[in-house]
Amino acid sequence: MAAKLFPPGTGPKIAIVVGEASGDQLGAALIEALRVRFPDARFAGVAGPRMQSAGAVSIEPMETLAVGGIVEVVKHLPAILGVRRHLIKACLADRPDIFIGIDAPDFNLGVERRLKRAGIPAVHYVSPSVWAWRPERIKTIRAAVNHMLLLFPFEEPIYKAAGIPATCVGHPLADQFSLKPDQAGLREMLNVPPGKRVIAILPGSRQRELEALAPLFVKTAKLLFDRYPDACFLVPFVSRETRLRFEQEVWKQESQEMPWRLMFGHSHEAMQAADVVLLASGTAALECMLAHRPMVVAYKMAPMTYRMVKRKFLLPYVSLPNIIEKRFLVPEFLQDAATPENLVQALANYLNDQRLSTMLTNKFGDMHETLRCNAAERAASAVATLLGKRA
Repeated sequence: MAAKLFPPGTGPKIAIVVGEASGDQLGAALIEALRVRFPDARFAGVAGPRMQSAGAVSIEPMETLAVGGIVEVVKHLPAILGVRRHLIKACLADRPDIFIGIDAPDFNLGVERRLKRAGIPAVHYVSPSVWAWRPERIKTIRAAVNHMLLLFPFEEPIYKAAGIPATCVGHPLADQFSLKPDQAGLREMLNVPPGKRVIAILPGSRQRELEALAPLFVKTAKLLFDRYPDACFLVPFVSRETRLRFEQEVWKQESQEMPWRLMFGHSHEAMQAADVVLLASGTAALECMLAHRPMVVAYKMAPMTYRMVKRKFLLPYVSLPNIIEKRFLVPEFLQDAATPENLVQALANYLNDQRLSTMLTNKFGDMHETLRCNAAERAASAVATLLGKRA
């Protein structure tokens, strides 16, 4: 008999699963909003540190699921399938009142489909990018979920056409960022010397991203420092492992004497304090948009993974600001195009042209207001409605 998933109690049992740091932020905000409605609610599943701090019990490490890319997932497939089996068995034995899968669609949709068949309502928070690639997944989603929580308004017509109940809740990160960032105050908080050009570098949150991007980003920073000797570089990390990999590259390229500021956390502050940001494609691009700072996006992955993904991609761009705006609002450099020279030139365009930089930051402010909808509260309301139907 499977071990109990939830701690003892009388409140609703809510299973919740995330696969990476960005989902952990969404999950923590949702848990806090649900606790206002259900103070005795019990949360268990696969949780990151933020969700655990909010009271969720994690039966497996979140890092087990934090694997991206087709080739990379294959290498870790036995461990991932083991977590899935364990989770499904635990949910079927200690039946939750609702299951919430946050992002991680390749993992969560399979769990949701199995639980939905067993009569356990399934909610998925963050739509897979069916509007960008693999649109056939909408059929899998329809079979797996009772309700979809969407982050972006442009997703609603897709789900309405597919007959899938969905609610656009906006993006929780839009609620966290100030509409008027205090750049001077943040620079003072981060001890940035006056008169410096501030360049934030975000090379990713996963170890594999650092392996691909640390050499590129350190080389780019070296070239920028040659061109702008008054520059300083803010580099936030989510873990000791990613920081160590970046530090190794700094020493390998003999650039340890440069004005690096390596930090744990504070990525939002680093972006808002910066004149320009170089970042890995992903949630960081949305965060930088919400920080109202100019950015350059880069990404590299295993060549085989890139070839497979590229064939199925429906859009000419990959970063969320461009997808939301439906045009190349910010520069992107992928695979072979992601060279230090290309990145330096794109970053220099913003450093040298204040008018260009201001136009972009003003546009980001408008986009920010559109997404600022008190997302955690809206998401909690939708979940509460489903829980009410179960009562």
